[in-house]
Amino acid sequence: TNTSGLNIDDIACVLKDPSRVMGTHFFSPANVMQLLENVRTAKSSVKTLATGMAMGKLINKKCVMVGNCDGFVGNRMIAPYAGEAKMLWEEGATVEQIDKAASAFGMAMGPMALGDLVGQELFWKQR
Repeated sequence: TNTSGLNIDDIACVLKDPSRVMGTHFFSPANVMQLLENVRTAKSSVKTLATGMAMGKLINKKCVMVGNCDGFVGNRMIAPYAGEAKMLWEEGATVEQIDKAASAFGMAMGPMALGDLVGQELFWKQR
């Protein structure tokens, strides 16, 4: 998947062998971002998880194993950051001011530019 909005256990439970299922969440743009979240389901086997981690290394990603929860890890961490950016906008800050402040703080990209890149509608379709 390329969204943390899907419940990987829901996908796995309809299969004959759910132990062979895990999620792989690539961050956008996948050809640039190094992080790959490998998502453990309730029934993922050790072999499945090891294969997913090895695949991530093979394609030069920095892999982390995460549990199956809303937003996985990366998007759960960014949600408060994005929420505060939206509050600033509602209170009168411009998109440019918000992104400039984030960049000055050391972020690679401002939260508004990030939302444009991944698609604002992504945040409306959370599970």
